Amino acid sequence: MLRDADGGAIAAFYKCLPPAVEAKQENRWFAVACISCLWDEESKGEKPLEQIIAGLIRADELSDSITHRVEILMNTKWDTDGYMLTKLVRLVKLVRQKSDRAVPDFAALLDDLIYWNAESQSVQRKWARAVFSKIN
Repeated sequence: MLRDADGGAIAAFYKCLPPAVEAKQENRWFAVACISCLWDEESKGEKPLEQIIAGLIRADELSDSITHRVEILMNTKWDTDGYMLTKLVRLVKLVRQKSDRAVPDFAALLDDLIYWNAESQSVQRKWARAVFSKIN
């Protein structure tokens, strides 16, 4: 969470943050910026994170563990306590470790986080469709 960042990280973040971003969305932007740092600077997002996860499950790379983590994540709301972010980062690190060539689409991830708490649960349903559907 942004509140846990040191001065250097905060300064770097605000130097590149688009001015139109609402203050209430800054934590989500910061989270995605930090997650993107797990990949090389030149890496370009290829697929939404949920599709990369689905590919790992189909390849049977820790499918039970990943499936369980996704289920927990989908039941968790984005909140200021950082709990959901902690779960997401652990899942992302596992994905990074198991799928070193796949690069998530960070813009899509940001969009998902912005709408994560929507009453319609459209993001969770999109993730469930990608991850749990037999036909992709």
